[in-house]
Amino acid sequence: MIDAIPPPSPGLLGQRKPLGVVGGMGSFATAKFLEILARKSRVERDQDHIPFICLSVPNIPDRSQAILVGSDAPLRQILERAYWLEKVGCGAIAIPCNTAHLWATEIKKALSVKLIDMVEITRQAIEDSRGSEARNLRSISIGTSASMHNGLYAGQTESDFGKECYRSNPKLQKDTIKIISDVKSGNMANAQDNLTRLVQAVRSFEPDKIILGCSELSAICGDLAYDNDIVDPIDILADACIDWWVAESQSLPDTLASRS
Repeated sequence: MIDAIPPPSPGLLGQRKPLGVVGGMGSFATAKFLEILARKSRVERDQDHIPFICLSVPNIPDRSQAILVGSDAPLRQILERAYWLEKVGCGAIAIPCNTAHLWATEIKKALSVKLIDMVEITRQAIEDSRGSEARNLRSISIGTSASMHNGLYAGQTESDFGKECYRSNPKLQKDTIKIISDVKSGNMANAQDNLTRLVQAVRSFEPDKIILGCSELSAICGDLAYDNDIVDPIDILADACIDWWVAESQSLPDTLASRS
């Protein structure tokens, strides 16, 4: 079905390759990422926004469930979408789904264009913000079961936070999964209230940083995103996409940049 979509003409895309976005994981989270990308671009004209092609075909199997049972079925479908975006002329790929980045190594190897790795740039952003203190940073990541079990960002252990946090981890995971499920099903008000309570519970263990390790959490975090201890990978991904676009612009000859 995807292969049947005709590629856009060169005149449509202009001289510069747009950003490609593999969406649909989930659809609301993808829409929130695109909103953040547009808002953070801070341009004065429609024409100056970052051009992107978002392919949101949401029938990708649940990433967390697949990883927990050892299946790579979602990876094959993610790659199918990324290949299509590459084929139609995108210059870099962004995937606003944290759990999908458990396959980041495989995705990078399969593509001939850049994957803007959300996990990699989030880790780097934390290091940059903390300087020499980053090595001893105490962080707790909340997200899908697969991302928490596999330590996508950070895993809390008994040595990190003591027995109380270690024993509370299953409840934190259960509460997080319920919030993610509510967002996917459209129960936003309940999800936002529960996220606020969850963050308060996590703060009781006094981490330096709380990483929102699922894009559904980023989509509903609201004012929490402005708290100093909250790390929002979707927000960081949007910044990195803008940085990529600016760098691409600077690498173009002046005549091409002025016409794109």
